[in-house]
Amino acid sequence: MAARRSTGKTSKAHAGRIALGADHGGFLLKRALVGFLQRQGLEVGDLGTHSEAPCDYPAIGYKIARAVARGEFDRGILLCKSGIGIAIVANKVPGIRAGVCADLFDAQRSRSHNDANMLVLGAEKLGEAQAKRIVAKWLATPFEAGGRHERRVRQIAAIERTFMKQGTMGGRSRLEARGSKEPRSPPATSHQPRAC
Repeated sequence: MAARRSTGKTSKAHAGRIALGADHGGFLLKRALVGFLQRQGLEVGDLGTHSEAPCDYPAIGYKIARAVARGEFDRGILLCKSGIGIAIVANKVPGIRAGVCADLFDAQRSRSHNDANMLVLGAEKLGEAQAKRIVAKWLATPFEAGGRHERRVRQIAAIERTFMKQGTMGGRSRLEARGSKEPRSPPATSHQPRAC
C-alpha cells in the first residue's frame, strides 16, 4: 500500500482514527490515553505493547509509524520514557512528521506549523492530566495551510523524496562519506531484542 501524502489540511475531524503505541516505559500512560481518546469518540488502535515487560522501542515506533504512513490510521501517538528514541525511529519512516511534545505550546506548534501526524510523549516527564491536555490540544489544532508553513512542510517532503530516490547522501553512503566501507551484514549482537 502506498504511503498517504499529507494535504496539509488535517483537522480534528480528520483525526478520527488514532494509532497508539508505547514501549514498557510508556505502557501505563498509553493505557490511560486509550480510554481518554475513546471517550472523545475517536477510533483507537492500541498496537502495543500490552504489558510492562521490557521491550525495545524501535519495534513499536516503526509499527505505529508504518501504520500511519500507510494510511491505516489518520494520526499516531507514541510513548517511551523520554519520547526521544521512539521519535527518532518514527521519523525514519517516509511521510511521518513526529514531534516530541512536553507542553501545550509544543503540541500546538507541532500541528499548526509542522503538520505533525504523530505526537510523541515522554512518559517519565508527564503526569496523566498534563498528557491528556497535550493530546487534546494536539488533536484540536489544525495545520495552517498555505503560506510559509505549508511551503516548509513541502520542503521537508522534498528532502525526504531526494534521499528515498538516492538511498544515499549525494550518491555516496554515509560510511563512504566518512571514508569507511559498507558492512556486508549487520554487526552481530548477543542481545536478542524483544518485540513490543
